[in-house]
Formats: sequence, C-alpha cells, structure tokens
Amino acid sequence: MDTNNLLMTGFVLTVGAMAIFISIISFGFMIMYQIRKRVKVNNYVKMIIFIAFIIGIVLVFISGSKLDLKSLGF
Repeated sequence: MDTNNLLMTGFVLTVGAMAIFISIISFGFMIMYQIRKRVKVNNYVKMIIFIAFIIGIVLVFISGSKLDLKSLGF
C-alpha cells in the first residue's frame, strides 16, 4: 500500500470515528435535554443522529478492511 492510499484510509478511519463519537455525545445530550425539560425531541433529530452513527460505523469498517497489518509493516 502506497503512502497516499494509507493516508486516505487513515483519514476515512478518523472521520468515521469522529462521526461515531459525536453521535454518541449528541444522543446523550438529547436524552439529558428530554429528561430535564420534560419535552419530546423531534423524530427527525433522532433519525439524523442515528444516520450519522450508521455512516460512522460503515466508514470505520471500510477503512478497517483496507488497513491490514501487512500494509503497516508488521
């Protein structure tokens, strides 16, 4: 695996991990907001957070399958 491909795979892995991390944090804030204000959060907000989580998982799996240990020199 050349350097450019390895860099792109690392970038995709980082973006996927950030999408998972941000969606988990925003889901937690949404739950806290619902409990504290006693309101119902719109279903569109829940779907956006869920779609971001799914996209993050897909990106991590795609980059993880491309990033094997042989390409890193182990």
